[in-house]
Parts: sequence; structure tokens; C-alpha cells
Amino acid sequence: MSHSEYKVKDTKTPIENLPDRKVIVENNAILPEHKEFYKLFDNRHDDLFTIDIKRALHWFLEYMGNNDWFERRQKVIEYFSNIAKSLYQEPDKYNMDRDKESRMAFYEDWVAWYLYLAESLADRPAVDEPSQSSRIWPFFAIIGKYNEELKKVKGIEAKLHDLLKKRINQPDSILFEFVVAICYLKNGWTVEFIPETGKGKTPDLFVSRGNQNYFVECKRLAKVTEYSEKERAHWIKRWREVLPLLLQYPYSVFLDVKFKVEVAKTEVNLISKAFQDIVSKDGLQHGFCFENEHVKVCAKHMDMKRITDHFNKWMVKYPSPQLYALFDDNYDPHGSYTNACIAKLVEISPDSESVINIFADKIDRAYCAKWECTAVESINKKAKDVKNLLVKAVKQAPKNGSTIIHIGYETLHGPHVEYVRDMKIVELLSGFEFGDKDVASIFCHSFQSRLFANNEWDFAETTRYFGINKNPIELLNDSLLMDRDGTEKANETHWSQDMKEYLNKYV
Repeated sequence: MSHSEYKVKDTKTPIENLPDRKVIVENNAILPEHKEFYKLFDNRHDDLFTIDIKRALHWFLEYMGNNDWFERRQKVIEYFSNIAKSLYQEPDKYNMDRDKESRMAFYEDWVAWYLYLAESLADRPAVDEPSQSSRIWPFFAIIGKYNEELKKVKGIEAKLHDLLKKRINQPDSILFEFVVAICYLKNGWTVEFIPETGKGKTPDLFVSRGNQNYFVECKRLAKVTEYSEKERAHWIKRWREVLPLLLQYPYSVFLDVKFKVEVAKTEVNLISKAFQDIVSKDGLQHGFCFENEHVKVCAKHMDMKRITDHFNKWMVKYPSPQLYALFDDNYDPHGSYTNACIAKLVEISPDSESVINIFADKIDRAYCAKWECTAVESINKKAKDVKNLLVKAVKQAPKNGSTIIHIGYETLHGPHVEYVRDMKIVELLSGFEFGDKDVASIFCHSFQSRLFANNEWDFAETTRYFGINKNPIELLNDSLLMDRDGTEKANETHWSQDMKEYLNKYV
């Protein structure tokens, strides 16, 4: 038995697309778009979504303690301050995707990184990293909304210790456990977290309602698969080969790169050769493509008038989805972008506690590439199924009771990958052998945040459930973890809806 539901949170606009205060007045009157911006800006503290996020933050910081938080926050600030120095010293060559040590995430202490973003929300409106915040705010908001109920759950103190002090680089899995617990509370169950015994893995929760009792096991797939990380690393090597050629070219250039075979199986100088071929044919002015059995590379001049017109009114966070949307006339929320710019960069509201607050005030030249790999092997490897997590969950299920399994994962690569993953999961669960374990039902929750050209973002969750020995609807009538007021629901997956949007736009 399977079913799927779709939800998308009300679209939110982060305060990151700031007007340049030097040009907000035209003909002695404020521009309409700036008037709307400042209306949102002035009311940012009253947003219920923001209030719930702050409620979760305050709960977490109260447990962590001021001294611990000050030290850990300072490490986050120092890390991003060093990135900012590199940006100012070499803005034309600096690339946020260059390597793990210079990416917009703090790998040493993930939970402190999340908390810093939450602390900055509304209070430091120029400080944000939308690709991270858009995927974690819905979790913080649900936890904040129901934190009073969550505080009463037996075993919550130990889980807070795990999240904030013991397993500081694994916040996603514990936040997932929190929202699963909240889902059971909303469905009328009594919930308790099962403490670790040191004698082997145990289920995460025990839930009861009337004469019903179940163990609950929660598993969360890593945000990005190992294959995806390696594929990006191979792409960066090819970007570094073509970047010196781009920097020598006198105009801003946009590249659209589609690998037909796995990136690792192509020559490192493949893209640079393609660019040289296009330049030799004088094909950039009106757009020209190079294609062979390994790759298709299309190159063209950017529309600098459109970009300049935008910067005459606004400053743009650097880097950000909106910056990529200025470079790409057909910006794709699922797309992978890499860029280098010759730009005038400024810090907005600089102080000792503000980082990742760098904005582009002017772009002189820009070089940007959108890249993807459409090889069957690549799609298949990115579409990782949940077999390993399911095996672990069943192994941890006790023999003396019935267990419900919740599995969470993120959908980052677009619908063409998620269709393949979904088929794998359905096939896996249709033939899986549970042995002597009593598994009642399995719930698969897939999450996706999308960032748009206007800097708005949305968040989608698809819940697919499978009855093994128990009808899932009898366990959880409402199985969406991120359900809030204003949620839009549909009986289809979010990747199906994404595909419809794509077809309506391009076909």
C-alpha cells in the first residue's frame, strides 16, 4: 500500500535583495519596488514563521549555555571572515564551490552554523545563506511552534544533549527525530525518546495511544551523496581549466554545459577546448554550441544591460540565486552554477558579529557556468535509494514489539533524478524481507527547498507510506511533518509538479 502527499510552505522572501540607498529616490519619490521592500523589512519581526524559528533558537541556546554558544559562534564568524577576506583580495577568481574548505558551510560544527543563521534571522537581515537556511527553517519553525509540547516528552533532555553538545555535526538526523515526534504528538500519541544504553542501537521513540504501543525508528539520508560530491569535484577541475580563458575574454560569458557521459570519464580540458572552438568561430555574440559524444557546451554573451539596470536599483547578495538568475536568462532552481566575477563588493551593516553579509554593488564582468550530467550512470548513482537505511532500521527494531520506520531524505537534483529514486524505493519495499521483525508501516519523507530568481523560496515535502503489517492511515492520519497553516496539499509528488512546471515552461 502506498500513497503520497505534497505540501509547499507559503513562499518566503528573505531580506537579502537590498536596495542601494544611494539610488532609492527617483524624481524625489521612493521607487514602488523599494517601498514594497521596506514594508516587508519593517514588519520582518512580526512574521509567525520567524517567531517560531526564534522560539526554537531560544530553547536550544538556553540549553547550550551562553559561554558555550559564544565560543562556538566565534568559530563560525572566524571561518566566514576568512572567506570574506579572500573574496575582497581576489573577487575575479574566487569561487564558492572551489573546495570544501571555502564553501558556504561550516563543516566543523554544523549545529552552531544552523544556530548562527537562526540568530541572524530578522536581527541581522543582511546575514544569510539561502541555500542552507531555506532547507532548515521549516524544521526550526515546526520545533518552535510545538516546543512546549516537545519539552514535556520524556527523554528530551538527552536528545538536546545529543543535538547541541555530543553530535554537533549531525543536526539533520536529530532535527528529523524531533519533527517525527511532533507528528505523533499532533496525531494524539504519547511519545518518549528511548535513551541509548551503550549495548547496541535501539529505536528512537516509543509511542502509545489507547492500547496501541509501537517503537519508532528514524533514519535520515545524508543531504548530498558521496557520488554527487565527487562529481562536483570533477566539474571544478574542468572549470579551473576554462576559467583562465574566460578571464582573458573581454566580455561577460555564460556557459551551459551538459555532460553526456560521467564527468570523471571526460578529459579535464574538455570544456576549455570547447570554449576555444566557439571563440575561434566568433560564435559568442549570438550564442553558439560545441557538441561531441561527451559534452554539449553552449556559450553566449551575458545581457549586461539587463544586469546593469538591476544594479542601478539593487545590490545583490554575493553569491546568491538572484545573482545566478541575472547571469542566466533561463535560471533553473534545480541548476548547479559556478561563477567568477570582477565586481565591486560591499559589506552590509558590518559589525563584529556579522559575516556572510557581502553584496555586489556593481558587476564589471562576470563568467558563469550552469552544468549538469545527463548520463544514465550519473542519474542512477545520484538517485540513491534507502536500502542501507532500511536494513539498519530493521536490524535495530526489537523482536518484542512492533516498529514503525520513518526515513527522510532531500531531493536536490531535480525531477529526472527523483523519478528514478522513487522507482527504486517502491521496488525495494515491494520485495524486502523483514525476517522475524514485526514492522507495522514505513513512511518515506522527502524534502526539497527551491530558490527562485526573485530571492523567494519554497519548501516541499512528499510523504509516501507503505503498510506492512498495519494500515499507515490508522497510525498517522496526518503524516506530513512540516504541515503548517497555509500549507498547500495535493495527491502527487513534488517532483511530478516540478516536471509539470518544466514542461509548461520549455515545451
